[in-house]
Amino acid sequence: MLENIKLYKVLTIIFLPIAYLFAFIDVLFLMSALANPGALILVFALGCLVLYTILSNRFLKLGIEAEQPLSLKSRDWIKVNAMVSLVLCGLFFLDGISVLISSNQILYKYIDDFILQKPGIPKEATAEMLLSLIKAISVFLLITGAIGLVHITMTLRFIKKYGYLFE
Repeated sequence: MLENIKLYKVLTIIFLPIAYLFAFIDVLFLMSALANPGALILVFALGCLVLYTILSNRFLKLGIEAEQPLSLKSRDWIKVNAMVSLVLCGLFFLDGISVLISSNQILYKYIDDFILQKPGIPKEATAEMLLSLIKAISVFLLITGAIGLVHITMTLRFIKKYGYLFE
């Protein structure tokens, strides 16, 4: 079990900067979501991922490592945000895979349709450049989703194992 704690620490260290990046993106999305209420679900999901990451890091540092008691409320916050984050990371993982296994012809067709719908795209943004950008983002989402899925399942197991820490 000691190896699992070490892996959990490493995944937490990797996941924290990603969560801070998503926090920044979430603030930007919040500004635009005020004009488009449909985007609020994405703002909510990203916010849950950020909260989950911060709370699970707190659980690791204070609960598992320092064995300080934590409130039942913090356990509930971790669990609720973990469930939303589990869905979001699953979507990240599936979206990353779906783009990476798609053929370039399908992706070029998608890019061409996108360019036709958004006439304000600069002429310097070629289809090849947009394709490489889409693939890079897909790799990032695939890795983030995989790390998130493993981290969340480990957190939920550790909450059961260290349930005595919650008062």
